[in-house]
Amino acid sequence: MKPDRWEPLVAAETSQEARGDRWLLWGTLILSACGLLMVYSSSCALGLTHRGGNDFFYLQSQLLRWGLGVGILLALRRIDAHQFAGRFGWLLWGGLIVALLVLILPIVPIEEVRGTRRFLPIGVGRVQPSEFARMAMVVCLAGLLSGRQRRLRSWRGLAAPVAVVGLTAGLIAAEPHMSLGLLTAASGFLLIFLAGASLWRLGLLGLLAGGGALLLARAYQWERVARFFSGTSELGYQAYQSKLAIGSGGIWGLGLGRGFQKYFFLPDPHTDFILSVVGEEAGLIGLLVLFGLTALVIARIFRIGRRSHSRFAELLAYGIGVQFALAALLHAAVCLVVAPTTGVPFPLISFGGSALVAHMMGLGLVLSLSRRPHRMPLAPGVGWAWPQSAAGRRLS
Repeated sequence: MKPDRWEPLVAAETSQEARGDRWLLWGTLILSACGLLMVYSSSCALGLTHRGGNDFFYLQSQLLRWGLGVGILLALRRIDAHQFAGRFGWLLWGGLIVALLVLILPIVPIEEVRGTRRFLPIGVGRVQPSEFARMAMVVCLAGLLSGRQRRLRSWRGLAAPVAVVGLTAGLIAAEPHMSLGLLTAASGFLLIFLAGASLWRLGLLGLLAGGGALLLARAYQWERVARFFSGTSELGYQAYQSKLAIGSGGIWGLGLGRGFQKYFFLPDPHTDFILSVVGEEAGLIGLLVLFGLTALVIARIFRIGRRSHSRFAELLAYGIGVQFALAALLHAAVCLVVAPTTGVPFPLISFGGSALVAHMMGLGLVLSLSRRPHRMPLAPGVGWAWPQSAAGRRLS
């Protein structure tokens, strides 16, 4: 029998896809390794004064979570993410909604952190369910939206996916964590739009969601927003110190470990303002490198979504990519003083075990999608065909 001249090409394609997207894998590992370096640099002073003189305290904690996250990422990349498209995805999302309800309702005694109930004690540690609920929402939405493209053009078809987004974002905002709740709602609505919903319906629902957020907002949140939009030169203390840190870094920075703002001038330098420490110590060059790595990770996520062989895989990749991109943009906007102060960490960089592990889980699912065959060869001379749904057309 005469061998098919397409067999070597198909075999090479299959071998490459069996390994998955190596650019995304190495980009994730390098970006998270940079995060470990910056966590130590930004938190060493806090460890010396508040953790018994142990300047490695926060690094040790983050390193344990990093190891757990990498292990989960490598495990998830070897399974079929389509297993989450059905009941398992709903069970995952439902369990995390219950965890958010436990936090908000006075069912069990939970220690408040700065007047918020965001952390659920588990064993000797604690976990932030909202970070995992955001990822579970994307998984649930991808399964829900993958079979109702035409129905999204009606109010009845929008009811279920909007309810999933509204319940998740509303419970997160009620902790209270308004900025993360709004980020969750924005990413959910964007995914519904990419799935085929009309813009004007989602815009109207977005206005209603914004009105609900205004009702839940607290006095200090109003004060932050009012000060930012007042048009005066007086910035909040955090914003001023962030601006001072990035400005003093210049092009090349002061050098790793040589920044000054982390010595109790800039609040939360290892979490909410870690990008400011990067700008001070690594300068503009360091920020550009960090933004470049982040852009690489996001671009590979969307590339995997565009080349996916099923609509669920496409929407899952797009949803995780949107969440990653919005979180990075919002954190950068706050540190660069072009947005009011929020509490959203920079993905894979900021200190915080729940956010780190949750993003690793999402990226592991995307990597599992990259290990599946995404394109089917047509007749010789025709080339290759990429399936393209409403999300693919809107991003092209």
